[in-house]
Amino acid sequence: MSNNNERIALLEIGTEEIPTSYIEPALKQIEQTALKEFASLNIKHGSVKTFATPRRFTLIVENLVVKSEDKTEEILGPSWKVAKDANGQWTQAAKGFAAKNGTTSDKLNKRITEKGEYLSFTKNTKGEKTGKLLTVIFPKIISGISFPKAMVWEESGFKFARPIRNIIALFGKKIIKFKIAGVDSSNWTIGLHTYGRSKIKIDYPENYITALKNKSVLVDQNARREEMKKSIESVVKGVGSVISDENLVDEVNYLVEYPSAVLCNFDEKYLDLPPEVLAVCMKKSQKCFAVNDKNGKFLNCFIGVKNGVSTYLDIAKEGYERVVTARLADAEFFYKNDLKNGLDANIEKLKGVVFHKEIGTVYEKMERVKKIASFFNKEFSMQIDETSLERSVMLSKADLVSEMVFEYPELQGAMGKIYALKSGESADVAESVEQHYWPLSASGKLPSNKLASLISLADKIDTLAANFSIGLEPSGSADPYGIRRAGVGFIRIVAEILPNKELSSAIEKAFEFLPENVKSNPKSKTSYEKLINFLRQRIEGILESEGYSFDEVKSVLGVLGNNKFKDLGSLLPKLAALKNARQKGDFSSISAVFKRINNILSQAKKQNIAVLDAINESLLVEDAEKNLFDCVKKTKAEVVGYISQNKYAEIFDKVLEIKPSVDGFFEKIMVMAEDVKIKSNRISLLNYTKDIFAEFLDFSALQ
Repeated sequence: MSNNNERIALLEIGTEEIPTSYIEPALKQIEQTALKEFASLNIKHGSVKTFATPRRFTLIVENLVVKSEDKTEEILGPSWKVAKDANGQWTQAAKGFAAKNGTTSDKLNKRITEKGEYLSFTKNTKGEKTGKLLTVIFPKIISGISFPKAMVWEESGFKFARPIRNIIALFGKKIIKFKIAGVDSSNWTIGLHTYGRSKIKIDYPENYITALKNKSVLVDQNARREEMKKSIESVVKGVGSVISDENLVDEVNYLVEYPSAVLCNFDEKYLDLPPEVLAVCMKKSQKCFAVNDKNGKFLNCFIGVKNGVSTYLDIAKEGYERVVTARLADAEFFYKNDLKNGLDANIEKLKGVVFHKEIGTVYEKMERVKKIASFFNKEFSMQIDETSLERSVMLSKADLVSEMVFEYPELQGAMGKIYALKSGESADVAESVEQHYWPLSASGKLPSNKLASLISLADKIDTLAANFSIGLEPSGSADPYGIRRAGVGFIRIVAEILPNKELSSAIEKAFEFLPENVKSNPKSKTSYEKLINFLRQRIEGILESEGYSFDEVKSVLGVLGNNKFKDLGSLLPKLAALKNARQKGDFSSISAVFKRINNILSQAKKQNIAVLDAINESLLVEDAEKNLFDCVKKTKAEVVGYISQNKYAEIFDKVLEIKPSVDGFFEKIMVMAEDVKIKSNRISLLNYTKDIFAEFLDFSALQ
């Protein structure tokens, strides 16, 4: 029980069943709105917890004070100059400011700031009872949740993902009264809907989770997830092991309020179907889990997760088996038909499948991909057999018109590989049919062989060039054509198989193969530049996602200049060396030295001081500048060797070696000498020093 000064607040929004994909984003919004409102109203609190099932969103705020804190704030008004007239009387501006803040002019003060003197009013706001404030906060939280799609079901026109049926709103044992969507807040909720939807009274917020658990509702999604995994492991223990699918676990977790696993069976004859087909049939039809036997082979068993306690399991088992068996029978029919027709027959059908109404058919896309892939193969001496390359490209999309993929689109690529192997294609060709789609996500697997990697590159750059040429660029979070994914995939594969190649001209070549109507589109005039900028942003995003700071990424990319599609494979090792060097105590002083050099060079440029390509040794009159020149000349050759060998950590050691000579130069030498030739020579020496690392790191970008 809470003490007299702190209490627990509870808000539950009871609804009809919410789509699983809506739940996690809604929980984040609930938490964010709660934190924002409590902060703005000066209400101190403890932990803020959010929970959800398919039929309820819950917020629990612990250790809430019973009264918000008193608040004192200073409000600045108009300039003091306009506060009083020539007679020393308050002006209308001052009176208006006072009235706006609920006070009188005589209570205004003068406030001296860096920008001048202003009217000021110190406003003291007394704290209010938290219970009263919650009558405002709770409705704000509910109305503040946005969904991809919302509906209206009652007279007030309130919108929500699904109809709201009950609302618990408690502060301690007190009901926080309000009405929203035609529902009055109360202290009762509804139990498991499959068990009569009984009403459950909640006397105190701290008893909420236990009260629902006693009625077979696990409100805490994390506890429910663990209970589901335990239940699955329990029923499968005697026969084998469940095939891991964390995404399915997450989805089922928001389909049930109390999970009970049910072990089911199907006819062994369906084991002749590919495992990928078996798994997707179970997952898509009834959200069931596939099972391996004790030797790791697919078993004619699967696991359903029933909503509710473990009663009537035989009825649930019969229902699962009936639906899954029907899906497997359909899949068997599709599979046999596809094998009978073969992939070659599907290639011609792709002439009737539109990739995009402005870009053309999938068949036309394959023809472009074939040209791009062949160009890359020759341009970068990849030495891939052209016959295998052409065959792989022509088969790459053939499974799109198969009966199996028509029914289960998520099997595209996977079925292409299976059908290719069944028809006698080589392993490399079959793998390329599946893997040319890879990576399937920003961090997904890359293709496992060069042939698949090449086709994936060609396919992605064609998609990017075509979409940018007709103005289909991703905006905000929207990316319906998967352009961001294609961009990230393209860059990751380039870094893997073409790490030291210059790709700008090759990217431009992809635009040449586009249809004439696309190339003549007015939006295509700037499409290449836009695509290059887009890919540069993706490179930065990939590197930052690896844990490197913005300035580290800028410093490494900065040395590439306009050409940011060369040496992509070296970026991560460079960043790793930079990050390691920055953790050493002397790095900041090294960075400061090079920033100083850059500043002097910038000033020299503004003053039109000539920077020479070669240093005139006869003009090096002081020992300090001679020492710097000798040190840099020796170091330059070593740095070039380290860069060619990708020994980036050693380069930072060389930076340390020349630092004393640079420090000595700045201590002893007047760079801007009166003699024009000596001045120019010294500027050139600094530029020569900076250029040692010009191909490695831009020190000026580091903060």
